[in-house]
Amino acid sequence: MAKITYTTKIDNQTSALPAINKVAAADMNEIKTSVNDIYDTLGGFAFYDDATTATTPISISADTWTDLTNDKAGAGTLTTYKPSYVSGDLWDTATNTIDLDEVPNGKIVVVRTDFEYTAGSSNQHVDARLYFPDTSKELHFLHGDLGSVHGAHHFVNTMQFYTDSNIQTSDVKIQFQASGSGTLKVNGFLITILSF
Repeated sequence: MAKITYTTKIDNQTSALPAINKVAAADMNEIKTSVNDIYDTLGGFAFYDDATTATTPISISADTWTDLTNDKAGAGTLTTYKPSYVSGDLWDTATNTIDLDEVPNGKIVVVRTDFEYTAGSSNQHVDARLYFPDTSKELHFLHGDLGSVHGAHHFVNTMQFYTDSNIQTSDVKIQFQASGSGTLKVNGFLITILSF
């Protein structure tokens, strides 16, 4: 069901019906407001498929938190099902952050990351996190030891958090760190907003 879009109604002053039998403009406007308020609280999702890092991977330096990038230019990017109140995007390519500017407080954000890391040396330890610059808090969603394998390691992880005013000014970074150097390819990020 879509939002109700008719313009605000005004009563017909010539009606001879008694008030008990009338559907007044105020009644119609109340229905419109009520239905649209429900519609505006619905959640949704967007999937952002990266193109750049497939040919130019992100360089990872040892023991350094590195922002993951996503240009949203991959063929699989899908933004059709974003929440109705988000006119922009849920991922900001300029700042490489989950963009919460249009997401109200009290929503649950579920983030699924999909990336591949190629270690440049053996026996590396890897970590990934969501980082909140406004509060310097972090949510770790990956801890792993790669052992002696040097090939690409594929990681798909999911993490969730809730929105409030403390984290909305500078949005949320997705970061990766390894104990050695290597390269990282971002496949995509799925960002889902849940409402209750």
